[in-house]
Order: sequence, then structure tokens, then C-alpha cells
Amino acid sequence: MRAISLFLGCSMLLTACGGSNLVINGRVLDDHGVAVAKAEVVTEPDTDMVMTNQRGYFSLRQRLNELGEAMPLEPGTYIVRVRKFGFQDVNAKVEAKKGEVKVPDLIMKPKTPDIGDATPDATEERNLGADDTSTPIIGI
Repeated sequence: MRAISLFLGCSMLLTACGGSNLVINGRVLDDHGVAVAKAEVVTEPDTDMVMTNQRGYFSLRQRLNELGEAMPLEPGTYIVRVRKFGFQDVNAKVEAKKGEVKVPDLIMKPKTPDIGDATPDATEERNLGADDTSTPIIGI
């Protein structure tokens, strides 16, 4: 009986202090209504970065503090950002108070990638000597 009282007391204290679990859920679709799998989902302010599953769903449950420790999400306004190569980025503003917050379906439109999107930055090279070898200059 004492253990139950202790558990209930701790539960009420956590709830009173805002310790309820806050979860932001949503789904990402293309403009034809097909699920977009493996799209990157991030938020501002930062939460954990997740990828959509094969059916386009995502769930944000935690954030990392300055020490890299997992912390529960805090109530507030979040900007949910979704990006995937070949699509235009999508943003949605969400008011998260407590419990489960459902983001309306996020629709991604196809985008023809620019050549710069897939091309790595040029690396400057320098000649070493008479043997015609060269190496990239690191750190420029």
C-alpha cells in the first residue's frame, strides 16, 4: 500500500511540474497522396531528428540538452521542417501544450534538383614536385 501511495504522489508531482509526456506526431505525403519514406524531420527549437517510416509517419518525443542528455519535450511553439532530396522543403508551425500533438499532413512537392545540390565542393590541389603527384589542400 505504501508503494502505491509513493507512486501516486510522484505521478501527481510530475504532472503538476509539467512532467507529462509531450509527443509531436505527423505524416508526410507527396502531392499525389503517396507516403514519403525516409524524409528528415527536424524542429525549431531543436528536438531529436527523426526519419519518416515507410508509411510516411514520424514521432518526435525528446530533445537533447547542452550535455547531450535526452530530455522530454517542453510545451511551446515548434516549427516542424521536413526535407528530402528531390522534394521542396516543407514547414509547419505547431502549438504543443501537452499530451499528443497531431501535425496536419505535410505535403511535399517534387523539385528538380539543381546540379549544385548533388555536386561536392571543388577541392583545391597543389603540385608536390617533379613526380607529377598532387594532394588536396585540407582545411581551406
